[in-house]
Amino acid sequence: MKFNKIFLAILVLIVVSGIGVAVAAEASVGDHTFTIPDGYKLLNSTDDTAILQEGNTHAIVVMMSDEVKSIDDSRKNLESKGYEFLGSQKYNADGKDVEQQNYGTDELTVMAYVFDVGSEKCIVTYTIPANETPKEGSDNPVTTILNTIE
Repeated sequence: MKFNKIFLAILVLIVVSGIGVAVAAEASVGDHTFTIPDGYKLLNSTDDTAILQEGNTHAIVVMMSDEVKSIDDSRKNLESKGYEFLGSQKYNADGKDVEQQNYGTDELTVMAYVFDVGSEKCIVTYTIPANETPKEGSDNPVTTILNTIE
């Protein structure tokens, strides 16, 4: 009888552990939440910023602001810090109008995404090594943020 109880307890623990693995981790920025992309961990979070990292070479910063004037201001700021403007594009992702700008240095590629979430602007920067090809579509971790931020 005692063996059955122990066996049942172990079985319940295994089932609960399996369910816990299936639940995606979330992060908050202000009043908004989003799913943390696979492989990333939350390093730091404040009222208006969340910093995510994968390994030592990939980072995502999510910022919410109601004071962002334009992505052009960000462009001028990055260019003044030595980043070369590589191009931009506008598209719709999960019902959000997204403006993406790409920048590079010898060491890094930075992709900046700007879109509206309610009355606020969301700015997501995705930084990878310069020698790496940026991921696209559902392989791009920013897609998880775009599709889940509320």
